[in-house]
Amino acid sequence: MKISLTKSKTRTDLSLPAITGVNPALKAREKKPFNFQEFINSFNSLDPANMGNWPTPVKVTILIFIMILTLALTYFGLISGVQDEIAGAATQEETLLKDYQDKDSKLRNLKLYEIQIQEMENTFGQLLQQLPKEHEISNLIEEINYTGVGSGVQFADIKVEPELKQEFFIELPITIVGKGDYHAFGNFVSGLAALPRIVTMHDFEIAPANADKAGEIPVLQMTMHAKTYRYNDQAEEDNAKKDKDKKDKPAAPATDGAKS
Repeated sequence: MKISLTKSKTRTDLSLPAITGVNPALKAREKKPFNFQEFINSFNSLDPANMGNWPTPVKVTILIFIMILTLALTYFGLISGVQDEIAGAATQEETLLKDYQDKDSKLRNLKLYEIQIQEMENTFGQLLQQLPKEHEISNLIEEINYTGVGSGVQFADIKVEPELKQEFFIELPITIVGKGDYHAFGNFVSGLAALPRIVTMHDFEIAPANADKAGEIPVLQMTMHAKTYRYNDQAEEDNAKKDKDKKDKPAAPATDGAKS
């Protein structure tokens, strides 16, 4: 009985190392420290025909590189051009918006411009009506004479000088010589300004007419140069006639330089 117990104990002790020992497969699974040089060398030993067996770090690195290259090509090939188009469209939008604002402002002020043009046309028409016609010059001279006589001026001469043609109107100089006192000449000038026709007064020459008669109201002799104006209708007629002559003038026949 003693011998069998000893053998049983011995068998139990021999089996313990097999249970408590370290498994070699577990040691193989322990992580190795990263070696950069080995990582670089792994690229030199790659087999293009067997990509499936490439190391995982190499696969990840190549995938990241492909993604970066794809993004770069997409940006410079597509996105960059689209950004340039967007910038150009934004500049064009600003230009069109400014043009629209200018046109809108002109359109808003168009009614005001039309009113101003109508007022200018009315004023111009009124001024034309104040210009004497060619056949009304004699009537204007009579009105000047009546105004002077009514003011107490004694006329020695009222002379119409030769016409001075301008581009759109004709000047009619008038030389007026008369006698009277200060009040008479003042009333005469006021009367000329109140005439329905345009009469402008220019050079004055005033000299005493009774300097040797002391104690009397001084009488003055005045020489005044006035001007009235009339519209140059002949200029418009001449321009219209020239245009008509150009239209009616037959075209010159073509000359043949070849000799028969």
